[in-house]
Amino acid sequence: MNEAEGYQILDHTADKGIRAWGKTLEELFENASRGMYRLVINPEGKQTGIHVPIRVEVPEPLDRSDLLVKWLRELIYLTDVKKVVFTDFKVNRVTDTMVEGEAHGLFVEDNSQLDGAPVKAVTYHLLRVEQTPDGWEAEFYVDV
Repeated sequence: MNEAEGYQILDHTADKGIRAWGKTLEELFENASRGMYRLVINPEGKQTGIHVPIRVEVPEPLDRSDLLVKWLRELIYLTDVKKVVFTDFKVNRVTDTMVEGEAHGLFVEDNSQLDGAPVKAVTYHLLRVEQTPDGWEAEFYVDV
């Protein structure tokens, strides 16, 4: 586990898992996003010319895990629709019902430009978002 990265890739029989952490919820959401997209592309040395503002709302979430899933699913949707693979994230605000931030990435014409398989979906399998003595931690699994 590399503490400096803010996330860890987890092995699972069928899917890929991510454990992410941060001192704040905003940092947690940023690191969860970085971890998910690290499955897709190595961001080192990539020129990111695309900037996408993102805001997601969950009117009546059960808990913060619903917000995380909605945020990550929005990123996957934008990748599918805009053909953008994101490499960096800035989450400006997380409330009980909303996440607001931005993603930076690059246009990809086809999957041959990727270092890994595209993420198809975020699942609720073993999903958790918890406050810890050091901040926040999340664990989630994705279909690739």
